[in-house]
Order: sequence, then structure tokens, then C-alpha cells
Amino acid sequence: MAEILRLDEFRANILTAMLKKPKEWRDGQFVFNYIDEVYGVARYVQFSEGVDCFYNDTKIDEFIDRCYIALVESLNTNND
Repeated sequence: MAEILRLDEFRANILTAMLKKPKEWRDGQFVFNYIDEVYGVARYVQFSEGVDCFYNDTKIDEFIDRCYIALVESLNTNND
């Protein structure tokens, strides 16, 4: 079983990747797209949890937290 990242590691991965984001992208747009591509939980959080940072950068922290919870839950479900 793969070890699950801690929240601070998850957040650090995203914020480190953001250092190389396309300059024309907003931070929230990058965070959403990165989580969607790498972890696959962004759209779940967007539609099921109602949190979306794509157009609203003030939602980035909450979005990352919710995505982390969704990721851990999906990994725990798949490993049961």
C-alpha cells in the first residue's frame, strides 16, 4: 500500500508546482487544473462539495483542504 501524503506535503507539492505555472493563469486556475490532472479529485470537490477556486483565488486554501480530504477518502476506500 502506498503511503498517503500528509496535508502539508500535499499543499507543498501544489505550491511548489505553482512556481512554474503559465504566467497568464491565475493561481486558482492553476491549483484547480494541477489537482485535477495529478490527483483527479478537483471536479468532485467542485461539484459535490461546492468549493471551486478556478475563478475565485480566495477559495484556494479551502479547495486544497477539501481536495486532500477527498483524496485520502478515495485512497482509503480503494485500499479496503
